[in-house]
This record gives sequence, structure tokens and C-alpha cells, in this order.
Amino acid sequence: MPKVMADMTFEKVVDTVKKLSEEKQEQLFFTVNKEYAKALGKMREEAHKDHKKGRSVSLEELG
Repeated sequence: MPKVMADMTFEKVVDTVKKLSEEKQEQLFFTVNKEYAKALGKMREEAHKDHKKGRSVSLEELG
């Protein structure tokens, strides 16, 4: 990843982040918050295991 250096106010950073797509904002969030990324990965693993064991519910059943 390239290095970027700039003197910016917090408000400018927030305004800039708001201009990002939702996907890029999420990517930034999990890049900055490694513990959340780790927890999300663990939740995905557990959900995948449950699905493989037949313990998941289809979207049709939810509706």
C-alpha cells in the first residue's frame, strides 16, 4: 500500500471519508480497526460451519 502523508484537520478527514463509497468506508473501518476485522472473520467462520452442518435458515424461510 502506498504511503500518504498530509496535514489535515479531523473534520477534513471525516468529510473525505463521507465521499467514499459504502464499500470503501467499510474497508477503511476494518483496516483501521483490526479487532473488529478479526471478530467479523470469526463470525463468518462460525456461520460457515453452522451452514455446513445444516444449521442455517434460507432467506425464503425468513420471509
